[in-house]
Amino acid sequence: MNEIPIESKQIGFVEYDRERSCMIAHFTTGEVRIYSVSWEEYSVLGSSANKYDCFVRMTSSRSQRQPAEQPAGAERKQMPIRQRR
Repeated sequence: MNEIPIESKQIGFVEYDRERSCMIAHFTTGEVRIYSVSWEEYSVLGSSANKYDCFVRMTSSRSQRQPAEQPAGAERKQMPIRQRR
């Protein structure tokens, strides 16, 4: 899975599961949310100058997948959060 750090107080990082065609967002609270996103859309997020704003635009019009569909091990990763400048 390809991880993208998000410079935000709320979101640590996102990663993409190609097998399920979904983006997994890891929040600083430990919460994990899963969104149906194409690889092309995810790639745009990776190259965006402002990843947080791009993430918000991508997810604001989408519903989350149910927690039962969470890929195995998605909750195990934690990443230190960078302070927003």
